[in-house]
Amino acid sequence: MRMSERELVSGMSVFVAVVEGGSLAAAARATGLTPSAVSKLVTRLEHGFGTRLLRRTTRRMTVTDSGQVFYERARSVLEELRSVEQEMASKDAAPRGKLRVSASLHFGQVRVLPIALEFMKQQPALSLELELTDRVVDLVGERVDIAVRVHSQPPASFVARRVGSVQRVLCASPSYLRAAGVPRAAGELAQHSCLHLLGDGGAPGWSFGSSGPGSALVSVRVTPRIRLSSTAAIHEAAKAGLGIADLPDYLVDEDLRARRLTRVLPQLQTPASSVHVIYAPGRLLPTRVREAAGYLERELRRVLA
Repeated sequence: MRMSERELVSGMSVFVAVVEGGSLAAAARATGLTPSAVSKLVTRLEHGFGTRLLRRTTRRMTVTDSGQVFYERARSVLEELRSVEQEMASKDAAPRGKLRVSASLHFGQVRVLPIALEFMKQQPALSLELELTDRVVDLVGERVDIAVRVHSQPPASFVARRVGSVQRVLCASPSYLRAAGVPRAAGELAQHSCLHLLGDGGAPGWSFGSSGPGSALVSVRVTPRIRLSSTAAIHEAAKAGLGIADLPDYLVDEDLRARRLTRVLPQLQTPASSVHVIYAPGRLLPTRVREAAGYLERELRRVLA
């Protein structure tokens, strides 16, 4: 039994009220319907989907696994509809509703988070969910509005605005270099204590290009003294004087300025990785997404310049 779109939206609203109220009677009070009307609408949803959404006895009501999935999706859809309704009430309305942003873990912490928090100070009607993770995020399935990613190839089906690049920096603490000596050529790295990422596939090594014109790529195999499972941990080990590390510039810029770390072999450089602000295509973007994406693009271009 197929439901119309209007019936489905009404059913979503009622079912969310049932789950959040904990009973049909509570949902009836919240929606202004009678308990019997609420019960009939839930039954119609179950028949339409061909699965039980609620388990009802004379004493209690529980939500089935299917009901929980429907509740979460329905709540998200209703939230989005309310946001669209609010935004379309005035073309020039301030951004409002919930903004969902995803960014890679360390870049997001250092570069995206300060920008996002400053944007939120200017938008009192907006709420923010910012997920910092290095896992692959399904932008559509997880209803992510904007993603900021450091990679060479953004997804083709989305708008991807390049806002700059990230360069990796070979560096070590001054105390380590005083004790172990300063390497003068890439081949000397094999004799140094090097810090490497645990789980990085293949033989441990680094690749560099010379800053001079027409230079070839140089690959150096190293034997790491310490292998760690995160870039942040390698950063701390380098500052503690335990070896030479290959780290992204956004993580070490302040340390280099403060001389907690020193560049090693500055004549060599690793290939840069592009930074993109990514969001769904379309002319009718919600105000919150359009404004937030534009702000992120402008501020990231500034800090990455």
